[in-house]
Amino acid sequence: MVERTGDPGAAGDADGVTEALDRPLPEGVRRRVVALVADAFGGLTVTELPTQLRQYARFTPTRRAKFAGNAMAAAVESDPVFRQRIAGRLREAQRELAEAIEGGSPPAAADPVDVAAVAYVLRPAGWVKLVEAAGEEAQRASAERAGEEAARELQRLRDELAEAKAAIRHETERTRAELETARKENDVLQRKLRSAQSDVKRGAAALRKLEAELESVRSEAAASQATADTEARRLRARLGEAESALEA
Repeated sequence: MVERTGDPGAAGDADGVTEALDRPLPEGVRRRVVALVADAFGGLTVTELPTQLRQYARFTPTRRAKFAGNAMAAAVESDPVFRQRIAGRLREAQRELAEAIEGGSPPAAADPVDVAAVAYVLRPAGWVKLVEAAGEEAQRASAERAGEEAARELQRLRDELAEAKAAIRHETERTRAELETARKENDVLQRKLRSAQSDVKRGAAALRKLEAELESVRSEAAASQATADTEARRLRARLGEAESALEA
């Protein structure tokens, strides 16, 4: 979009109509802008820096980006003079890219985020479209990454499901085999048990028969003993009678 502004460092026509973003700077572009400012920072004197950034003058670019990122991004947005100074350093550091962007012909092979970040600092005509295009490209790339990640996650879940099914089949087959083995062993044990029970029954019957035979033998022995005792008494009586007859 375009709006009227008094920013002398912004691209615009003679009437002061300038371009401005109508939405927050895309995060990827913002990070690249902070990195560009952190690198160009060291080429400025302390007096050329906004007051709130002077404490970071001795920091390395990496430490500046880490600890002063928000402050640098705010300064580039709100301080036209500081932005112009950074733009000057940027034209020296990335001359070809800067000239191509300011000439309205960004390199086709250049990263859209790099192009948008440089355009945001340089503010050539059409810079808003470059930033918005970079944001759209970042969203598209993010959506693609999300889609790829979702596809990978789906494939991972499918693989896990296939592995789980295979494990279940294997476990089922193993359980069936164990059950079949147990069934066969149970059949063998049942046959042995029935055989043992039959043996016990036969043994019990044989024992009862032996006990009956023993009882019969005992009865016969007792009867024989009684008969023998009776006969012995009879013989003793006759012997006594015979002895008495001889004495007479």
